[in-house]
Amino acid sequence: MANEVTMEFQGNFFNHRNIKFAKALNDSLEEIAAIGSGKVSDQLVRGHGFRTGYLKSAVGGGLIKNLYAQIDAGAHRYGRNVVYASWVEGVSSRNKRSRFKGYFMFRKIFLELRKQPKWAEDIMKFNIKRYLN
Repeated sequence: MANEVTMEFQGNFFNHRNIKFAKALNDSLEEIAAIGSGKVSDQLVRGHGFRTGYLKSAVGGGLIKNLYAQIDAGAHRYGRNVVYASWVEGVSSRNKRSRFKGYFMFRKIFLELRKQPKWAEDIMKFNIKRYLN
């Protein structure tokens, strides 16, 4: 007969650690979204999507819900994106009819974050160590 070990647990054995892990991930995502929104804003300069500064001031990033962050042109903070943001980005139906095809600022940052840059990895490691140690 093989050696068997049986363990029984009652209560929230893993939940306490999972809550801490979720907090670490949420803090990380919020920080990454804030940095990413800064990178989008940095692309908005005179002659490249910047005229009045209204779009640049509306760009932001933050935690929308548990384990979900978003970078947008005002939807998170103000309830809707700046009206012409989709045109400046290049995803409006208006772009198909005009010579202006857009700057794809949000798309560039999305692709950068998708590659999991070192700075984002460092943020995740820092927050996980902070919450789980």
